[in-house]
Amino acid sequence: MVKSGRWILALDVGGTNMSGALFPDSGGDPVALSTRKTPGSEGPAGVVEAGAELLDEVRRQGAEKGVDVKRIVGVGIGVPGTVEPGRGIVSLAPNLGWKGVPIRDLFQDRVGLPVVVDNDANCAALGEWWVGAGRGSRLMIAATLGTGIGGGIVKEGRVVRGVAGAAGEIGHMTIEMDGHPCQCGNHGCLEAYASGTGIARRAREALRGGAESTMTGMVETEEEITAAVVTRAAQEGDPVGLRILQETARYLGAGLAGLVNALNPDRIVLAGGVVKAGSLLLDPVREEVRRRAFPASAEACVIAAARDPELAGVRGAALTFRREVLEGRR
Repeated sequence: MVKSGRWILALDVGGTNMSGALFPDSGGDPVALSTRKTPGSEGPAGVVEAGAELLDEVRRQGAEKGVDVKRIVGVGIGVPGTVEPGRGIVSLAPNLGWKGVPIRDLFQDRVGLPVVVDNDANCAALGEWWVGAGRGSRLMIAATLGTGIGGGIVKEGRVVRGVAGAAGEIGHMTIEMDGHPCQCGNHGCLEAYASGTGIARRAREALRGGAESTMTGMVETEEEITAAVVTRAAQEGDPVGLRILQETARYLGAGLAGLVNALNPDRIVLAGGVVKAGSLLLDPVREEVRRRAFPASAEACVIAAARDPELAGVRGAALTFRREVLEGRR
């Protein structure tokens, strides 16, 4: 039997998958957790319906474990885009194709509970600062490396949002002046090269160019090559997979070095599926940052993988709801 008290539902919407969880309002681990694919092609209505169904499933799991679901006080949601502070409107979400979507109100009407919405990387950053690899940091940057690249900045325990709520969009820093097109409409963004999508694209381009790789034996068609396939190939010693990860680390390290020089953080936390490459990615990223950033700033900054990448987003979404609704602060 679980402890009595108030409960918060949390939803982390990614470009590929979404996760739902149920947390006690005091913090701690979720008592229920579930995931499903994000039906991005079905537009906001489809995503809202899928998210609501996922939260219903999490609520049922909680009830089976003894949670009094009448004491669920609301929902915290992280979405992959720029969110207007206090209004819950997604002004731009390139990987979902959204512009000006009132996602808070859509979810609130569907689930019948108070809803707070923030950028998913802000939520992940807050979750890792709270109980993860960023705990104890004074100025932390989190980068979420998945379908796209998101970023969140936490200073003294508070998310840095900027005047338009768009601070931390590190995936859209330009690293190649006339580079590959990005989903945001620009060219040469970090996301176009170092995200899971960018890694898979560069691997397919290498194979089309005649490179020989074990990746061709891991999939039936070229379009099935993903960042996970590239990582697996690299871990097995495939030269093409290793080269792609090395290139990814250089792009990512160059972008992070700029942030180290500009903000002088004491912690950078890397989360998301791409980080499953482990030391094959993290070690060369650290090396690139040391090579490019000012020595004093690089020395002061620890670069680490998220302690709990699967939970950081939902945990941070729950904490965002607690702070904004239950505590009246952001």
